[in-house]
Amino acid sequence: MKNVTRLLILATIIGTGAERGIAQAVPPIGPPGLTATYALEQSDSAKPANVIELTMNLGPVDKWNDAVGQWLHLNAVTANGSQFRLWLLSQGWPSSDLKSAQASALRYVLQSGEDRPVEYRHRLTTRALLPTNGAWPYLLPRPFSSSDTLKPDDLFPPSIEYLGHQYVRRSRALGEPVAPPAEMRLVTLRPDVLTGLPHNTRQADETRRFDDSEYEYIPLTPDDYAAMIDAGLNCFNAPPDNLEWPKEAGVFYWGVGGKDIVFPDDLYNPLYIGPALFLNEPAVVTRDHVLRPRLAEDPLFRKSISPAVALDAFKTHYAEVIETGTPTELIRGLAAREDVDLGSMSFDQTNVYSWETMISSAAHQLLFHPDTPDAIVFEPPGHVGTRRLLPDMNMNYGCQIPVTGSDHFIDIIIGFLRGAARASDKEWGISIYGSVERGESPAFLTRAYDLGATRFFYWDNARLACVPFSEVLALTRVLREHAKQYPNRDLERLRNAADVVILLPPGYNLGHVYMGKGILWGITELNLERRNSEGHTYRTIMGNAFTEIERCLRLGIAFDLLWDLPAISTDGYREIVRVREDGKVEIIDGTSRSVLDGPRMPERPEGASPQLALALSTANGKAPFSITATAQVREGSAPVYYSREPDAKGVHHNQVVAWELYGPEEEDYTCRVPAIVPGTVTEDPDRNYEVNAEIRIDAPGTYRLRAATTDLAGRSAVVWNDITATE
Repeated sequence: MKNVTRLLILATIIGTGAERGIAQAVPPIGPPGLTATYALEQSDSAKPANVIELTMNLGPVDKWNDAVGQWLHLNAVTANGSQFRLWLLSQGWPSSDLKSAQASALRYVLQSGEDRPVEYRHRLTTRALLPTNGAWPYLLPRPFSSSDTLKPDDLFPPSIEYLGHQYVRRSRALGEPVAPPAEMRLVTLRPDVLTGLPHNTRQADETRRFDDSEYEYIPLTPDDYAAMIDAGLNCFNAPPDNLEWPKEAGVFYWGVGGKDIVFPDDLYNPLYIGPALFLNEPAVVTRDHVLRPRLAEDPLFRKSISPAVALDAFKTHYAEVIETGTPTELIRGLAAREDVDLGSMSFDQTNVYSWETMISSAAHQLLFHPDTPDAIVFEPPGHVGTRRLLPDMNMNYGCQIPVTGSDHFIDIIIGFLRGAARASDKEWGISIYGSVERGESPAFLTRAYDLGATRFFYWDNARLACVPFSEVLALTRVLREHAKQYPNRDLERLRNAADVVILLPPGYNLGHVYMGKGILWGITELNLERRNSEGHTYRTIMGNAFTEIERCLRLGIAFDLLWDLPAISTDGYREIVRVREDGKVEIIDGTSRSVLDGPRMPERPEGASPQLALALSTANGKAPFSITATAQVREGSAPVYYSREPDAKGVHHNQVVAWELYGPEEEDYTCRVPAIVPGTVTEDPDRNYEVNAEIRIDAPGTYRLRAATTDLAGRSAVVWNDITATE
């Protein structure tokens, strides 16, 4: 009898395949037409939005893009009478693991109620888009056979688990295979170029606020949304007054919590990201809300803080964020509903990214949890730009990275992002803020795209941080056209492109708003003149790392940057450079290992460095008192240039000299007003400069004034002067 049944089923299969011109005889999942109905085991106590009846059907075998799959149809009815349907063409039974399921999924069609069915496709690959909000393991009944052989008895068993509840089978028979709808709406998107804004407002007057004043904000209009989609934005904070608009527009959306979504339909919708889009600067929040309050209250902590201590505080805060914060918002919102019983369903929102300034923390953030966040996105701190920050890096780290005509700065940032993505098998991206050098913003976007970024976002409020609406549109058009011209990216290959990985001691980083000054974690107590437990200054350790970075840049070697964490795998890198706290640099190249007393100095072009001399009006005084510092600068082989930020009209002026004041204690440091007030810059016809600054000394003790200058070739000159203040 079993053999007869097998022959009948096999005949059905062969007939179905032949009608569609498919040579493969055995369907990828099972007998076309096999149908089972299930009912909620505890249907009498079902909540209104819970599914009480479920029908599963194995549809016809079909071909898509030279791949053969089989349609799987799901029809669900809730206790309140609503209905939704799913058609999924897959090369095998869909795995509960989203990445595996995505690899086998060919087409995906969803219908809510009597609405028009919608098919969701990747615009570039034309393959199915699946929902990424984290609910995927619960969206198809389990268990089912994952075998690709014909085992009818394994399919549609007597009981299943679905959406957190137990369902019992009411019937199982071989009937008609359910094909996808003949007519449906098609939505195509590029999730590999996710682009958007965090808010639903724009500026009433888009005139740039270089004086750091605030904009007036007004709600986005339908015309604004249309212009954004036309420009290429595809990820939106759902308008609070029209939550259905993103579905109608066919764009990714977020901002709708578990309390407000259509359950369970919206969990199946590939457009729905979740209530949140990103984690908000976990490392910066650690600095501002954990470390700084303690530093303000505890003088001893100002002396004892170290990169390792800051890292421990960050790890504790980050664990709280992941375990009880943003990734849990969706399930918490669903659990609070009176019309839904989640049963055993529990999941984290997996598609959030971390929007982070201190991107040296990226590897820890992406490795902490296997699924969430699924990407790290660089948030530019303060006045970011190659000509703004590379001069500071050259002066403070002792490297010589050319400033003009290069991607050197953004490649350093990408080194951290790509390295973390490689270590975790996740993704990365960048964002543009209003204070980013405007001329470089398009190049940052396209460079990131070329190197494998998948997230591209803009900040749209908060004074200088705000990118005006029309500039967002213009930048997105540049990215859109670039992506059209270079559509085919092998993201896995790009993620693994680096030959060299440079490992930094855990906790060492680029700082925050004053990136380039080298203040670790953006905390002045962790200035570059502080010494670690091995007796070496942070300047020495970071200088070793940056000299190795310079070497890679000059040799054209792609490099990643990572903290030297136990969880980090360095497999696949040709060379491993370990920058150690004892001041040594360890080089591992295949089976060869060497420990050097310092970094390998790259071959640098010949040329004269600028010359710098410093004179003080006085080096001694009774606190409080002021000093006039005068620097004499003579250009060498390249133009001298230093300017961290524009003036109140957006114009950059060559400040020539960078001033820093250390002391009186080792934890004391400043480079800002009121302690340092830059004065006049005078230039003569021979490119000699005289630069003045007013230095304010408020407390007794010994201080060290550091003056530095640099040229566009990266060559620097540094002078230190001691200042003594008495009571």
